[in-house]
Parts: sequence; C-alpha cells; structure tokens
Amino acid sequence: MKLFKGDAIKRVNNLLDKGEKRRAKLEEKVAKLQEEEKAMTQAVMDDFNESILEDKEPNKRLTNDLNKVREELQSAQFQLSQIDAVIQSEMEKQKDAIDQERRGFVADKGEEFRQLFDEMNDLKLAYLNKLIEYRGKKSAYENEYSRTFRDIENRVGLRRRDPRSDFSLNFSQRYQMDGNYSPMVYNDELREALMDGKLAFTTDKHKNAFKK
Repeated sequence: MKLFKGDAIKRVNNLLDKGEKRRAKLEEKVAKLQEEEKAMTQAVMDDFNESILEDKEPNKRLTNDLNKVREELQSAQFQLSQIDAVIQSEMEKQKDAIDQERRGFVADKGEEFRQLFDEMNDLKLAYLNKLIEYRGKKSAYENEYSRTFRDIENRVGLRRRDPRSDFSLNFSQRYQMDGNYSPMVYNDELREALMDGKLAFTTDKHKNAFKK
C-alpha cells in the first residue's frame, strides 16, 4: 500500500488556516476602527460645539480624519462580511481534488480489508467445516453407543440413558454461558468483538477450557 500524501487536504487546511487568521485580523481591525470612529466623532462634536460658542470655524481636519476612518472601517467591514464567501468559493474549487483523494484512500485501504476478509472467511469455513465434522462424529457416537450398550443395559437391568445429550452443542443458546462454556460462537461474543474490540468476559475466562 502506497503512503497517503493528502496534498489536496493540506492545501484546504492551509487555506482555512489563512482564512481564520485573516478573519481574526479583520475583526481586530474593525474593533479598533470602531473605537477610533467613536472617539473622533466625539472630538468632531466637541469641536463643533466649541466653534459655536467661540464663534469660529470648525476644524476641517478633524472631519476629514473622521471620514477617512469611516471609509477604512467600511472597507474592513465589507472584507469581513465577504471572508466566508471567499473561503467557500475556494472550497468549491478544491472539491474534486478532495473527492479524488478520498476515493484513492478508500481504494488503497480496501486491499487491507479484502485480505482481512479473506482470512476471516477462511476461518469461518474452517469453523463451519468443524461443525460438519462434529455432526458426523456425534451421529456416529450415538449409533456406536446404542449398539454397544442397549442389550447389556437390558440384561443387567440398568436404566437406559440417552446418548443424544452427551457432547452436545446448543445451537439455540443465545449467549455464552459461564457454567456451560461452549466452543460455539454466540451473538454476545460477536458483539463484544465488533463493538468493543475485545473478547467477551466469559470467552476470555474460558479460552483454554478444552486444552489438556
């Protein structure tokens, strides 16, 4: 499996990082200009009031400076309002590249899972074939038991016993049982393995149950 580079993902993440930095910078600039505008507006009003009281012309420089700040503030606010649209536009341009990387990533990983599924399927077939082997041996055992002990049981007066209960595997059992552990695989064991990524407690406890 080749190493995943993710060049398109890197480009997009870099673009988003730049966008966030630009947004933060614009927000800071807007806040600063708003403070300046507020202070300069008050200065213009104070100068205007003073010009009336002192019977003189208002300071045009203050008004010009205020207008410049307002223009700059308007420009910064407009850029801030457009930042999301600009980022989204760039994201649209990268959509195909991201999708191509995504499909390539899935395809590459697919080989790993195909191999894993192949191994799991081999184990499943081995398990099912062992159940078939068990069924044959169980049937042969019951027949051999009956041939060996039926007559002698009657002759010596022993109560007959049913060999079908010997060495049985309970197909209808819903979960693994601590007091009657079975080599069969049950739903609770599958659920623990798939959902929690571990052996069920009872299974782990009895993992060596049939070893000598």
